Amino acid sequence: MILVSIIGDFYSSILPIFYEHKEKISTHLIIHDDYRNDVISAKKIINGTLAFIKKYNLDIDSFVIKMDEDSFKSSAQVNKIIEKHIKNYEDLYINITDGLANVGILLSDEFKPKGANILTYDRYDNEYNILTKNNMTTYKMNTSVPIKDHLLLKNIEIISTQNTDFAKKYELDINLFFEKYEADRILYANDPKAIPQILEKASGFLYEYYIYNLVKKLHFDDILLGVKVKDNRLNNISLENEYDILIMKSNHLHMIECKYQKLLDITSLLYKLDSVGETLDEDANIMIVTNYDTFNEIYNMSNLDISQVYKRAFAKKITIRGSPTQCIKTFMQDVDEAFTLKTNNIEDIYKKNEHFSSIKEIERKKIKKEMVTFLKTKLYIDIDFFDIKDLSRLLNYRTNRQLSIKTCDAMKKNSYEEFIKLIRRSLQSKQEYISIYNLYEYFVRYIAQK
Repeated sequence: MILVSIIGDFYSSILPIFYEHKEKISTHLIIHDDYRNDVISAKKIINGTLAFIKKYNLDIDSFVIKMDEDSFKSSAQVNKIIEKHIKNYEDLYINITDGLANVGILLSDEFKPKGANILTYDRYDNEYNILTKNNMTTYKMNTSVPIKDHLLLKNIEIISTQNTDFAKKYELDINLFFEKYEADRILYANDPKAIPQILEKASGFLYEYYIYNLVKKLHFDDILLGVKVKDNRLNNISLENEYDILIMKSNHLHMIECKYQKLLDITSLLYKLDSVGETLDEDANIMIVTNYDTFNEIYNMSNLDISQVYKRAFAKKITIRGSPTQCIKTFMQDVDEAFTLKTNNIEDIYKKNEHFSSIKEIERKKIKKEMVTFLKTKLYIDIDFFDIKDLSRLLNYRTNRQLSIKTCDAMKKNSYEEFIKLIRRSLQSKQEYISIYNLYEYFVRYIAQK
């Protein structure tokens, strides 16, 4: 098989066809225009396909043809170059999908009457047509390019990927941490089922494991967690990027960005993701999963006309999603719809996994009640300890700053009195002396047990 790839606007029109027929191809001819941007695009595909051929030790001869698309003379020269590689015209397949229009027409007119095959790929239905002088036949793609090979074919080097063994081994414990305790270290640490390894990784990184575990059984073709890459470009320039979760479906690569943060600048994040989206795939869909309940599809659409953030996200096919813990099944359905995974048994998948969102947080309610009683009776402060607005006004905190060793030692010696001092100092000063988590941890360890 002699495959002719005409590079146009989309990588995804070239690479899946090359991958589908890689075992049959003996000669690969890559045609590109001499315009600077086309040269850059062609260089990535040329270097990527060569690296792929080398990796899998394929017996494929590759040739590159640079031409002037607007020149009839240049097109005629391309025809002569292709002729040199042909023994049987029926072995010639010319992929004209999204390629240079003039070249595709001229090559089709020249070689189709002689028995060549004209190939067009529908990247939305993931199927291709082969047009000959007598008929046209449609074929479904038999293969989906694995994520690592997809990146390799685009000359993107994978530096590292996150091992999923931890996510699999501690799946139920990670679910417990996020769903029952809402990622509260202190509450989780007081649970008899608490796992030390979970506390050690209790951060945004652990949130990636949690999201990965929720979506890993949906009907995608490939999935990778924590992917660091180096995008090799011209003049030895390379750009490094990191992707939390990559999902491949029907030769389209999609991405989930996991953000578990107290403060989240959505606008800056959208600009960043906008710049890296096309690196993955021209038709990539992106989902931002946050720990904020305010982000959901209904809210997004209702704010589409008034918010530049939601307008930008919608225009760039970026979904902003809130915490999955409110309704895990709905979250799984949202992921399935956003990436067109077409999973038919989400209900069964959800039921087979043990989740903790519906369990009443007895420990949290008990400690909350004790804290509220303490504040009322000892400090004469009538406050719901878990009301964020009142609490932030009370403690004046912006970050989760740790207490100094000196302060901790003083609290251990004079626990009850020192606790009152810290509350009063926070009330009287605009500076942050103690964060909510520090105060909560101290109460559980030194006050509630007395």
